[in-house]
Amino acid sequence: MWRLLRQLRPDFAVNTASSAAQAIAALSMHSYDVVLTDLQMPGGSGHSVLRVLKESYPETARIVQSSQLESGDTSELGQLAHVVLAKPATESALLAALKLAAESVASEGRPSWCG
Repeated sequence: MWRLLRQLRPDFAVNTASSAAQAIAALSMHSYDVVLTDLQMPGGSGHSVLRVLKESYPETARIVQSSQLESGDTSELGQLAHVVLAKPATESALLAALKLAAESVASEGRPSWCG
């Protein structure tokens, strides 16, 4: 994903985390316009990352991507994420998700997103 984002949008500063705990720790150290998380992560779940984002960083656009989306997940994810993206996603779907998440945050009266 990192390589794909760097290739598609070289103007973006991309940071990665290898676990949910590492992602949550990074949130307190850096400001992010968009966070893209998977549901299945070592050391916790993407749900925990999304909950922290929604509660403490509501101005950050939230995208969840997963190959294991179940019907029970989608209702909760709709509350936590601006965009839910099924894996594998095409390059155009990923770019569309980034744009849609940014627009969702902007429409909530939050600052607009800039890459």
